Amino acid sequence: EGLTQADPGLRVRLFNAGKADKNDIVTEIFRSRGVLVGSPTINRGYLSSLGGLLEMVRGLGFKNKKAAAFGAYGWSGESVKLLTAQLKECGFEVPAACDAGIRAMWNPDGDALAQCRAFGLEFGKSL
Repeated sequence: EGLTQADPGLRVRLFNAGKADKNDIVTEIFRSRGVLVGSPTINRGYLSSLGGLLEMVRGLGFKNKKAAAFGAYGWSGESVKLLTAQLKECGFEVPAACDAGIRAMWNPDGDALAQCRAFGLEFGKSL
C-alpha cells in the first residue's frame, strides 16, 4: 500500500522465493527499479530459499537498483540486518531512509502494519 501511495502507477510483483522459479524472480529484478526482500528470522538468519536467490543475484552485479529488507521475528530478529548487508553486497543501493529495514514482532498488529506502509512509502519515494 505504501509503495502505490508513493507512485500510483507503480507495478508491484510479489514472489515467494520458496515456490517461484528463481529465474523468473531474477528476470523481474532485471526489469525493476527496486526490490524489497523479506524473511522471518529463522535460527538467527533468514530463509534458505532467499539465500539461494541472493547468491544467484550477487554474481550478476546489479547497478542502479534500490533495495531494502523487511521481516518478522519472535526473539532475536537478525534477518533484516543480514538481508540488508547481503543486498548491499549484491550491488543494490539501500536508501538511507530504509537502511535499518523494518521489523515486526510476531504477527504485525495495526501499528506495525502502519509502520510497514510508511516504510513502503519511503522506499517508493526513493525510486
